[in-house]
Amino acid sequence: MTRPFAMLLVVFAFACNGSRPRLETQTFALHYLGNQRARELVDPYVYHDRVGAPGVVSVTDGALTVRETRDNLERIAGMLAQFDRPHKPIRLTFHLIQADGAGTTDSAIADVEAVLRRLFRYRGYRLVEEGIFSVNDGESAQQRLGATGHNISAGVHVSGAGDSATVEIFVHLTGRDTEFRTQVGVPIGKTAVLGNVGQDPKGTLILTVKPELVSASP
Repeated sequence: MTRPFAMLLVVFAFACNGSRPRLETQTFALHYLGNQRARELVDPYVYHDRVGAPGVVSVTDGALTVRETRDNLERIAGMLAQFDRPHKPIRLTFHLIQADGAGTTDSAIADVEAVLRRLFRYRGYRLVEEGIFSVNDGESAQQRLGATGHNISAGVHVSGAGDSATVEIFVHLTGRDTEFRTQVGVPIGKTAVLGNVGQDPKGTLILTVKPELVSASP
């Protein structure tokens, strides 16, 4: 009387085991992506919480190893082919702008003055300092702004390519009485107003940034 029931249990257990996805392990060489960026891009394709057969990803210098289903591994390979490639350096132009009540205008910041007047209620804006430097995708750089004594460090991650790319910029500004951090995504060629970053004796200081692709040398 117990044998049919036992057979059913065996069949049920076999069916459950057979429904588990088959996982494979594949290692991808990383040529241009950093470890952290590669993990961020791959994680959405890996089912870490899959019952009975969780996906796994590990990253070492220059390589990323994934245990997943074959179709997910193929998706990851396609994604890495899109993102793990050389990007042109990004030129970042930072403007430190002084806002006060003098009602003045400055042609050097004409491209953002209208935006500043919509965001803030100051009468005048003038450029105090400009910082320009180039940063490779996944890297960071820094520059000192001489007259004000501020230091700017910035790291970038590039999504997309060419004129349609978007640059995620991580900014850290420090000065004698100033510390400002932010993270913002900016389309190539557009200027972003990062915000009020402090005061100087003549007014409020506002920081903007514009990312551009570095043109190839002729």
